[in-house]
Amino acid sequence: MSPSRRKPPSAATPKACLQHAPSRRAVLRCLACAGLGLAPLARAELAGEPISQLPALGDAGQGLLSPAVEQRLGERIMAELRRDPSYLRDVLLRDYLQGIVDSLRKAALASAEPEAPRHFEVFLLRNPTFNAFALPGGHIGVHTGMVVDAQARAQVAAVFAHEMSHITQRHVEQRLARAGADGILSIGSLVLGVLAAIGGSGQAAEGLMMGGQAAALDRELRFSRNNERDADRVGTSVLRASGYPPQAMASMLERLQSLSRLDDNDVYAFLQDHPLTSERIADAEARGGNEALPPDTTLSFWLMNARARGLQPTRAQDLRRLARSMEQPQPGRPERWPAQHAAWAYCAAMAWLGAGDLDPAQAALQRSQHLAAGFDALQRVPLDLLQGDLLLAHQRGAEALALAQGLRKTAPDSRAVLHLQARALLASPATRTQARDFLREQTVLHPHDEQMWTWLAQAYAACGDNAAQHRATAEAYALDGNLEAALLQLHIAKRTPGADYFEASIIDARLRALQQRLEQDKALDKMLPQ
Repeated sequence: MSPSRRKPPSAATPKACLQHAPSRRAVLRCLACAGLGLAPLARAELAGEPISQLPALGDAGQGLLSPAVEQRLGERIMAELRRDPSYLRDVLLRDYLQGIVDSLRKAALASAEPEAPRHFEVFLLRNPTFNAFALPGGHIGVHTGMVVDAQARAQVAAVFAHEMSHITQRHVEQRLARAGADGILSIGSLVLGVLAAIGGSGQAAEGLMMGGQAAALDRELRFSRNNERDADRVGTSVLRASGYPPQAMASMLERLQSLSRLDDNDVYAFLQDHPLTSERIADAEARGGNEALPPDTTLSFWLMNARARGLQPTRAQDLRRLARSMEQPQPGRPERWPAQHAAWAYCAAMAWLGAGDLDPAQAALQRSQHLAAGFDALQRVPLDLLQGDLLLAHQRGAEALALAQGLRKTAPDSRAVLHLQARALLASPATRTQARDFLREQTVLHPHDEQMWTWLAQAYAACGDNAAQHRATAEAYALDGNLEAALLQLHIAKRTPGADYFEASIIDARLRALQQRLEQDKALDKMLPQ
């Protein structure tokens, strides 16, 4: 596993608002009213919309949120959510899931409402419950438990097709507009409710809702049965048009029904706000067919299923318990295909490494590599990346660097491979200049990769480029949604001696751009329910 994310040097680390235990309760009730900001491209598209012409949240005359207000509401929620311990920054699993969403995007947009978001972004939460949820602004939250409980890539695609349909049909915005018009929605209640719900207690979340209106807000924000049927119908069409088996929607619903019959509390969060009925399953079968979903025997899916399992525990004792369980057959865990056996050994290796036990981690990884030998090199990339993690843990940075450079030929589009190369370069003082140059290049190619900016700040610090260090730190903070901290870093950079003309010009330009963005955000904040 990748090491924990490091904060930019010389930058104050934001304090988490709340510390919570893993959730076992419904999270969607509160999360559905939150949102994640649009991508920078979408923000640019909104730049021409005069603030004075934007409707207030829940404006009865317009009915739905304007795109700019919707975006800002999501940014406010996500700024807090990113600081929660459950927010998971795993580029390998996240990009795998984003790839599924991207494969559905064209078909999803074909039936989208005119003002629906045009971009869909996935983020992860470390949580064992089966849950995924659509947020304003086109973002989709995914619990690790959903990936663990899925038995095929097509089932994961069905979940995403359903949630994307909630977005394209503007179901979330309809619920928010009604709650705003009824005067029972406030930004404070949403922020606190989201964080409490992630922490695990639905009752605690309701207790934090301000004004004593939690129950009314809860009723307003739940999707109606018509919303659910609509999302199933549109989602099935999206699956078919995207080349997935259309019966995957019914298969996913049947999987949920099977888990609920086992009295599995982990599915409660999803079912609480996505009511599952025999009628829904019958309708899904009528639209997509009732043929059995072909078994997924691909290594890529089962490795990501295993990775989601391995990312859930955080304490050494829990990681060791998971590793041991992965090395023995377990009731209910699929063991039919070679890909599954390779994946469970991979999960064991992840868990041993996370616990700091390098020798059993290497042994488990070797078993996984042996079991996966018959699969193509691209599907085996996660195993190679874990080998790179082990090399870095053994302080063998040069070997990790050579491995990463070789993997770029196999998986040229993998950000996880780029991250391994960056970490390998940063691991040795001898390659600090090389690390700086590499990360300069990568932040141009991947300007929205917050981790790359964080590492670039470290590389600049190692090279003594102090003004550039603060500027890179500012970019990381801006991507994290903390514009005040970003501007502070830019002001420090401006006062720091040693910047050449080119660097000074960049600092001045970014100061102007972020200050303008902050003023726009403050104007939008006045339109949010207080």
